[in-house]
Amino acid sequence: MNERTDIRPNDTVLHKPTGERWVVCGVNRDLKTLIPCGYPFPSMARMEDCELVERAYEKEPQSIEQIEALKKHHMESYIDVRSAMFHGII
Repeated sequence: MNERTDIRPNDTVLHKPTGERWVVCGVNRDLKTLIPCGYPFPSMARMEDCELVERAYEKEPQSIEQIEALKKHHMESYIDVRSAMFHGII
């Protein structure tokens, strides 16, 4: 079985332009962008500038707190549907 290569919430990525490692809050595949956790929130990065370092989505889906933070900033397109269903939000 192959390991997945796509970036999902709670994965850790390397942001190549800055050399920083980020935990991903949300992903918008249509726009090819992601929102990292942390300050300032929300920040945005292009997915092509990020390299998947550690997979965590399978162990820990997008949290209710992450979903609420994205909703607060009107960034619903970054909410992971599977995680929202898991938490009973949709």
